Amino acid sequence: MNKINTLAYKESPKTLLELITILRIYDKYRDDESIRYITAVYFWRYHTDKYLHYVDKNGHTDFILNCFFDNSKKVFETLGGRIPLNSIYYRFKIYKGIINDKRLKEFFENKSSELKEKLDICKNHFHWSIKFEGEYDFNRLHSVIYDGITDKILRNPISGKYNDGSYYENYYKNKKNNNRDIYNIRNDYIKNIHIKNKTFIGSDIIFEKIVRDSLWYIDDRMDKVIINDNLLSYGLVCKQFFKVLSKILNNEYFEWKKSIIQFNKDSEFSLIKEPPLYFDYQSIRLIPYSSSVKYVKLLFSRVQSFYIKTDEYDSKNQYMKREYKIIPNEVPDYTSDNYYEEYTYQHNIGSRGYLVYPPPMPSLESITIDEYYGLESNYAHLIKHISIKYFNDFKTSNSNINDDRFGIKRFSINIQEHRKYSNDKSNIKFIKQVLEYHSNSLEKVEIDCSNTQYISSNQLKSLKSLINNQSNNKINWSLSTKIIDNKNHQNIQYLSFSESESESESESENENESDYESDSYSFSL
Repeated sequence: MNKINTLAYKESPKTLLELITILRIYDKYRDDESIRYITAVYFWRYHTDKYLHYVDKNGHTDFILNCFFDNSKKVFETLGGRIPLNSIYYRFKIYKGIINDKRLKEFFENKSSELKEKLDICKNHFHWSIKFEGEYDFNRLHSVIYDGITDKILRNPISGKYNDGSYYENYYKNKKNNNRDIYNIRNDYIKNIHIKNKTFIGSDIIFEKIVRDSLWYIDDRMDKVIINDNLLSYGLVCKQFFKVLSKILNNEYFEWKKSIIQFNKDSEFSLIKEPPLYFDYQSIRLIPYSSSVKYVKLLFSRVQSFYIKTDEYDSKNQYMKREYKIIPNEVPDYTSDNYYEEYTYQHNIGSRGYLVYPPPMPSLESITIDEYYGLESNYAHLIKHISIKYFNDFKTSNSNINDDRFGIKRFSINIQEHRKYSNDKSNIKFIKQVLEYHSNSLEKVEIDCSNTQYISSNQLKSLKSLINNQSNNKINWSLSTKIIDNKNHQNIQYLSFSESESESESESENENESDYESDSYSFSL
């Protein structure tokens, strides 16, 4: 009880592993009202400012419904005004879940007064500004349940107006290197192989060559990653394909964005035998809240490469990459109260509670950060938590760790700029902190500043020199900056990697290239 109470009210970041730990305590001691209440407290604090694209939607819905049908009104009242997530679409899903839940009829028959109070909480206190005509009306729901009347709200056009905050289709296709036609050709090729080689027996080397030639990789990051475009179809060609593909996927980096990884080393029918080596931050939503703590730790135990692309672009641009739509005024039977979901999304991207803190990754060797603007500090705190806090914990709990070899080996960051920073709050100082902490394990560092004028080549060279002096390794550096016309140098207030570095460094580099041309140079020591 003391543990769950401490976690619920702590101010430090609430992690996914903590949430799952508390939910398992909740399952074990569900008869204890105090446990259920504290779990509800942690649940709403954890989900403050979070959105559908980073949470387990089914697990979130299940817990909300359990609280709604909890025998204690106090437990559900804890969620009043704060849950569910910042999503109109999700409000609709919760309403649908309540109507379709078998427990609703029992409450009508045995706990009608309590049910009325909870419906009133939903109707009046949840901070969802969209309101449907007749929503959460006790008498209306009575007719739906006992008279067999179909609830028209469940057929409302708004049900098809919202998604889970995924990237716009065109943007997602572009990030797939526009290979959709090539994928179709490739799939036809695989089908033909399947037809021709049902009884063909060849060496594993031949089959591996065929499979590898058919795979596509993401190669614009620090680490090459196999694109997961219906990989299972390869494994179903024949037993040899399955065997070869399984070997590749268990020893290389591959995407898992569509469903949670199911691995089983003891089953010959399992394509994935071991936990994955690669983790894209977008996949955090795929981890079920119903998972055991042991499974979650195991899932992240082998992760070597971590990739994250920030959402900061959406916080400052009208045309966003994630698809959160403004509520259309033509949808009947509701009032919007000027609630614009996309605006709350843009506002909350920089908030403390927006990001989910993933479980520890004790085998982590590579970090890639894409489209980093540093407009607020939350992404910097997340990266430091993953790369410094967790590694401190690893070293504290395991005295056998070799400090010189244990740590990040590859670090890459792409820094963007949004017009002009207002007051040097770019939050890039964490880069120096991470590199210093892992200086003895680093082998390769990429810092791409070719899209921002507020970081100079001299600053990068100084950072390189500082880390090299601290490191026992020969680090391969790749540094890129934007070229600025000399006449504009005096108007630039450069950002800082450290507290002691001059915040308004002025330099006169004699480059003849035109404005905003990229100056890319590499160092191999």
